[in-house]
Amino acid sequence: MASPPLRVGIISAAWGAKAHLPAWRSLDGIEVTAICTSRPETAAKAAAEFGVARAFHDFRDMAADPDIDIVDCGTRPPLRYAMVMAALGAGKHVYNGIPFARNLTDARAMTDAWRNAGTVAIVDAFMQAVPAMVQMKAMVDAGWIGDVFGADIAFEVPLFSALQTNVPGYVWFADPANGASAARNLGSHMLHLLVHFFGPVTSVASDQTLALKQWPLNGDLIRPEVPDRASLLLRHASGLPTRVEANWSKIGGEGFRFSVWGSAGRLEARAPVFPMAHDTRLFGTQDTALGTAMMEEIGVAPACLKVPGCHAVADRPETGLLALASIFAAMRDAIHGVGKAAPDFAQGLHVQEVVEAAVMASDERRWIDL
Repeated sequence: MASPPLRVGIISAAWGAKAHLPAWRSLDGIEVTAICTSRPETAAKAAAEFGVARAFHDFRDMAADPDIDIVDCGTRPPLRYAMVMAALGAGKHVYNGIPFARNLTDARAMTDAWRNAGTVAIVDAFMQAVPAMVQMKAMVDAGWIGDVFGADIAFEVPLFSALQTNVPGYVWFADPANGASAARNLGSHMLHLLVHFFGPVTSVASDQTLALKQWPLNGDLIRPEVPDRASLLLRHASGLPTRVEANWSKIGGEGFRFSVWGSAGRLEARAPVFPMAHDTRLFGTQDTALGTAMMEEIGVAPACLKVPGCHAVADRPETGLLALASIFAAMRDAIHGVGKAAPDFAQGLHVQEVVEAAVMASDERRWIDL
């Protein structure tokens, strides 16, 4: 007999409803039954607009409700902490956003609460589930580039510039109280991908600065107080060196690039902004010639484009739909005792430790061991 559907409650009528809701709804065995905002009127409006049966305006009530199995926590890190703790305290399975936490204290507390709860809890770092990245890892693991020598990863885009703010919903990035910065936001996503590919990080050196001193928004000026660029040098437990570049104020930025090379070749994934299933492309070469080797596009295998029990498709441009659905599907399966959900809170804590060590490394101008 099939298991009854897992019932999901989403906290957020913004990103949660526009991106997470369709991803959840693409899965067999999942029913989104509730949505939560901060006020009764906005919660009722969101429930009606998105066709969700129940509306909550207090996340604590949602967390305590016995008819909800999974709580999907949206919004910024300082607000999300209480949501995650309430859900875990009620024995719920939890999906938590990125950055994982505003600081290391909150990150450790959430991870301890997850371990005590014994539930499934994962982090919104879905780059590893993008089909091109799935194929890239499989090729690296199979030895396509030979012995792995190193990797560079960069995410450089003009989210903010002196002329315009391209993401007005994310001006909260400007305030350090929100646990934001180029390294904490863009960098956390990339660090999760590096840890997924190459294992834990043991030491970090970093340089982080604020270049753009103000962002225009509706006739006003936002004055950020956090670094808008970060360069990180990492050493993994395996001994592998990797490098991270994060910049959210780079005009004409090349978007996302992830390059891995070794004794027999090189692979590189590219995306115009945040890597998604429909626009991330994979390139590679095994040509050892000097100056003439060309990176050729590698088609993604059909097996990387399908997820069991998922009706999302890779070539539709919804925000991260297939990759998000893949992470959600792994969470669903793990709740039923099949496989392991990832990235889990243990990895979220580790990435937070790397992020905090990178801040210290930049401030003190030295390598920091984790």
